[in-house]
Amino acid sequence: MKNLIRKISRVLGIKAEKKSIDSIHESLVKLDTPFRNLLLSLYQEAPQKGLDNQLHQLDGETKISIEQGLWLYEFCISKKPASTLEIGMAYGYSTLFFLAAAAKNHKGQHTAIDPFQKTHWKGIGLSLAMECTPKMEGKAIFQLIEDYSDRTASDIIRRGHKFDIVFIDGNHRFDDVLVDFYLYAQVCTVGGWIILDDMWMPSIKTVVNFIRSNRKDFIELPTNISNIAVFRKVGDDTRKWDEFSAFPVAK
Repeated sequence: MKNLIRKISRVLGIKAEKKSIDSIHESLVKLDTPFRNLLLSLYQEAPQKGLDNQLHQLDGETKISIEQGLWLYEFCISKKPASTLEIGMAYGYSTLFFLAAAAKNHKGQHTAIDPFQKTHWKGIGLSLAMECTPKMEGKAIFQLIEDYSDRTASDIIRRGHKFDIVFIDGNHRFDDVLVDFYLYAQVCTVGGWIILDDMWMPSIKTVVNFIRSNRKDFIELPTNISNIAVFRKVGDDTRKWDEFSAFPVAK
């Protein structure tokens, strides 16, 4: 599914990664080693080692752009979140940007949710994260949860754990993305942020339209990255039981 999404993305002209190859070293220079070197290797599409200790060729499609990754990095640097979460890990592009920011801040715990990390993705993202994850006060700052995001959310809600930044980039069907937003809005701190990826897709645009029309507990923040939508949680969800505002369906 995600491979198909990225291939369509390329057809539609979202090719920032390829355009950046010649200047990739300059683009990532602000990141510390080893994050910079690992991301350089990923963006150059070099074969990566999986958990089986074998090298695997990347599909060339499943990634976030360097521009978007740097935006995530700088956003985390500025906000200094105590806890971040991403839904959808794959090869670990966004994971490395989150971890690089936590290492720079000397603060933060990052969680990735991906039920297919050790199967479809060969554990590449996990291998890279384990290679560079620093320890703070003797504890690793990264954990992978190998389960579906809806099932995981129930466990997180019961534990009462909260996240300052949630990055939604998992299954891209409308109903799955809407469910991810609904569930993870409950574990986002007041004052925290939810970021939705792949705004070129009608399914994601439609979820964003729902949020704009119905979730007054979130306000949208403008960004210079057209492929994401960013919402800040400003209060609790106080809608009446039958409250509903119509919203446009993107085509």
